[in-house]
Amino acid sequence: MLVKEVMSPLVVTLTPEETLLDAIDRLRSHHIRHLPVIEGSTLVGIVTDRDVKRATPSVLSGVDQEEYDRVIATTRVVQFMTRDPLTVTPATNLKAAIELFIDRKIGAIPVVEGGRLVGILSDIDILRVARDLLGRVDGPTGSR
Repeated sequence: MLVKEVMSPLVVTLTPEETLLDAIDRLRSHHIRHLPVIEGSTLVGIVTDRDVKRATPSVLSGVDQEEYDRVIATTRVVQFMTRDPLTVTPATNLKAAIELFIDRKIGAIPVVEGGRLVGILSDIDILRVARDLLGRVDGPTGSR
C-alpha cells in the first residue's frame, strides 16, 4: 500500500506571513492539528497545535487581554513554524511512512511531489487503514 492511497489530498495550509491568530482560527475551524506552511505551492514548514500553544501567551502568567490580543495578532507563522519538515512522496510505501511516525513520534507528514505539496498523511489516516483492515479480519460484528 502506498501513501497516495490513504493521504488526505485536500490540505489546509498557512503562509509564513500569516499570524498566530490565523493559525488558531484555522486549527479550530477545521478541527485539525497540523498546518503545512507554503509559499506558492512549495512547502517551507509546518505548524502543529503544540507549536501554537507554545507561541500563545498565557493569561495565567500575568499577561493582560490587550497584550494577549496584540501578540496573537502580530506574531507571524514564520516565527514559530518548524522549518524544512520531514516529508514523504505519494509513492512512499505506507509501512515505511508508519515507521517514520513511530520513530519520530509525529502526528502528520506532508506529502510532497516535485517540490510541491500534494497532500498530508496523518495518524488519523493511518488509524482508518488499521480499522478497515481489522474490519476485514474481525468481520462486521467485531468478533472472530
